[in-house]
Amino acid sequence: MNKAIIISIITIFTSLINTRCAFGQIIENEQAHSSIKWHQIKTKNYRLLFPSTFDSAALNLAKQLPSLRRYSSDDLNKNTRPITLVLQGNHLSQNGYVQLAPRKSEFYPVPSSTADNQEWLPNLALHELRHVAQFDKLTGRIRGPFFEQLALGLYALNLPAWYFEGDAVQIETIHSSGGRGRLPSWVMPIRANILSDEHYDFNKYVLGSFKDNVPSHYTIGLLMNTYLTNHNGIDSHEKIMEQMRKKLLRPFNFQRAFKQVSGIKPKKMFGETLKELQENWSNMDNKKSIENEIKTTTSRFPSDYLLPQKSGSGTLLVLKSSPKLVNEIIQLDSMGNEIGLVKTGIQITPYFHLRGTQLVWDEYRKDPRFGKQTYNVINMYDLDSKKLRTLTHKSRYYSPALHPTKGIIAVVEVNTANKSSLLLIDAKNGSVSDTYRLAEGLHIQQPKFDAVGNKIIAIAVSQKGTNLIEIDLQTRQQRLLLDWSNQQLERPLYHNDDIIFKAHYNGRDNIYRLDQHGQQYQLTDARFGAFNAAIDVENKQMIYNDYRYNGYKLASQKLAQGTAVLDQRPTLFIQPTLDQLQQKDNLGKVEENLQITPYNPTTNLVNFHSLSISGTNFESFNNYIPGLFWLSNDVLNTGQIKLGYEYDPDIRKSTYSAEVAYRRYLPVFTARYANRGLVGNAVAQNNQVIMYDYRDHHATLEVGIPLSIYRQNMVYSYGANFGTSFTKRYNVSIALRNFNETIAFPLNYQAYFNRNSMRSRLDLAPRWGQNISITYRHLPFEEQLSGQVFSVRTNFYLPGLVSNHSLQVRFAAQRSTGRYEGVYDIPLVSGWGNFRSDIVHNTALASYRMPLFYPDWSIGSLAYIKRFQGLLFSDFQNIHRSATPKSFGMGISADLNVFRYVLPDINVAARITYINDVSASQKLFPTFGFSYAY
Repeated sequence: MNKAIIISIITIFTSLINTRCAFGQIIENEQAHSSIKWHQIKTKNYRLLFPSTFDSAALNLAKQLPSLRRYSSDDLNKNTRPITLVLQGNHLSQNGYVQLAPRKSEFYPVPSSTADNQEWLPNLALHELRHVAQFDKLTGRIRGPFFEQLALGLYALNLPAWYFEGDAVQIETIHSSGGRGRLPSWVMPIRANILSDEHYDFNKYVLGSFKDNVPSHYTIGLLMNTYLTNHNGIDSHEKIMEQMRKKLLRPFNFQRAFKQVSGIKPKKMFGETLKELQENWSNMDNKKSIENEIKTTTSRFPSDYLLPQKSGSGTLLVLKSSPKLVNEIIQLDSMGNEIGLVKTGIQITPYFHLRGTQLVWDEYRKDPRFGKQTYNVINMYDLDSKKLRTLTHKSRYYSPALHPTKGIIAVVEVNTANKSSLLLIDAKNGSVSDTYRLAEGLHIQQPKFDAVGNKIIAIAVSQKGTNLIEIDLQTRQQRLLLDWSNQQLERPLYHNDDIIFKAHYNGRDNIYRLDQHGQQYQLTDARFGAFNAAIDVENKQMIYNDYRYNGYKLASQKLAQGTAVLDQRPTLFIQPTLDQLQQKDNLGKVEENLQITPYNPTTNLVNFHSLSISGTNFESFNNYIPGLFWLSNDVLNTGQIKLGYEYDPDIRKSTYSAEVAYRRYLPVFTARYANRGLVGNAVAQNNQVIMYDYRDHHATLEVGIPLSIYRQNMVYSYGANFGTSFTKRYNVSIALRNFNETIAFPLNYQAYFNRNSMRSRLDLAPRWGQNISITYRHLPFEEQLSGQVFSVRTNFYLPGLVSNHSLQVRFAAQRSTGRYEGVYDIPLVSGWGNFRSDIVHNTALASYRMPLFYPDWSIGSLAYIKRFQGLLFSDFQNIHRSATPKSFGMGISADLNVFRYVLPDINVAARITYINDVSASQKLFPTFGFSYAY
């Protein structure tokens, strides 16, 4: 649930990892739309910010926050400090995060079509508030306006991600009647691995794998935290963090505190957790193979064949998800051969619905400029004509279902007030033909028509839990079909007068049938889980997904009455912890006398929070110069201020700077002033080169319009940038002729357009890509200086010889005159500077990248290597004169994680380059690279 608890480790810790580089906080930097009017609710413990259309939902949450805050922190014996909570009601991605620098938490509160076992927003708040309590317990005494980044760095250095995320998932479970700790589907991948004898080590479960099915560190973190609490009590978490808090600079602080409280090290507890789980799960294992398995292509990588459905011609269609390829709806023949039909793009929940030759699905989209203004649109594809249409634009629609006979599509809408409705829209143009309002506080998911199109069955979710709801489209009556519970219900559909759906009554996910008298029957007895049932009317069968350790596979069985469902209450792994605690109602005491008032982002722009050694939030350490910066960021990501001092030891000069960035509106404005100490070279009359130093006042202004959109499986980014500056030089150490003290307002312009296909998990680069950037710089306001430079840079990606290989072809050219002669806006060839080069007018590159193998090697706790990559490249220079490569070579790199930190993902590279030029004193030279990403 926590998208990023972001890492910041400053200089005092770099010796611990034996590198100049420091891990950094990459602040989540997208903005909400500038048209949003913001409101707030303020109490002594929090400030809740939200769009004005979200007033009612925000008020409901605000009433629950005192209880949620208490449940999230009581066992840590910590009264958390006030914090700003931002409800991004126009952002549809279901997620949330907590950060310091600045101190805030953002909730993405809009419920989607993803099945759960309880109401979304309170559960999200409980999880994120646990992270607030963790922050304050461990580093709460280190705070702004100077030390929030330090506090975040100490937190990330001390507390592993598997622990703090698993702890938060445990809290969301024990202090509610739902939570992921109660969902068999959530731990199903680990259960399938254990019972299928697919045994992986601690590092693999914590850090992941490209080649095998391992869930995220959230899952193993929950299970290990549960084992800790089951055996050592809920207060063990407070004891661990209290010991750590007192010794934040102690090496291996977490491991020492963890062992002192639990008696064993984390790695040992991992083994004990899996041993206990294996014993528990083996007792309930039916050891069944897939009955009537539908054949699919064999792959060395786990692949999912989701949502099987039969077309009008009887062919089987599924949504295939694989680390090798982006998601695609494919057709399967009887031998398991695959024919790709259409790629689905980004989806919040994998989904499509088929009727005859018509396909519909929902797809996630974003505003071109504002990343937190997102949408969910409806796409329709015709199998015969192979035409794709996007029926809706800037909509908030989920789970489209085609009417059995008419050109109507049922969708769920969640409006900007966070209220759900069932809509019927026209299959030709997406216009709304009818709206069915729901009871207050009720959200529905995954609707389906009955055989004649008069009724709809859907999942209902409310504060009471989950249910099945039937909506009569003629009488407009709505009725609940089950008792409220915390079952994770999925994909209900009609079969004659019965309802078929997925639930987990017996502790495993299976397909069930509800008859017209209210009696329930179990239809499948899957070993790990059965999902996504569909009816094959022609063959009188049910087809569905049967989960295995290597993904969701396909199965079929004859339709039968099934086995009557008994009152089953399977024992949860977390049950001993639940038995220790008195179950709490997560509403509890509510906040009274709450007032909603306007919030003005402009008057809250200045928010100094941290001293930092980096002015770039540690995004890059190329050409790093030591310095100290005081940072200000407002909580809506619209404004940043940096006041800085840097000292360059190479030239022994200092720089004082101030920078302001403003990102609330369509253009992004950045203004910077620096007082810089610099050095230069001059040629004396005897042709001797002498050095001199000076200082200058340097002011810059940059204006950018960065835009990007998604369209199916393509990403488009485009925009324009404009910049100018003013430079005034002074205190020159020697007398110089023709030295320009003032450079007034040089102008530079850039326009760019990029079109790249989305990458699969194993892709090293886009499969297809076209990228072009045009830059022009000149000096229109200078009388003593003249010159201009015009450059064009292009970059193309093509598929390699094998899946996930990539061919890159790059060409760049520039023409420069006057002051810009010898200044390059284009990339230069590898090894440039190691040979005598003419003026460069153009360069070209051809490179081929390939994954070599996926070892999942653990070097103790020092490093975990996931993948090795290979590289072949050839560089060309001034190809209008010669097509002979100027340099070429090969390289190898490794993708890895260090010290069991989930982030950052590190790439370490080595390259050998051959310079094909007679002037090169050294033909072969090695280079080494280090990069990281979050």
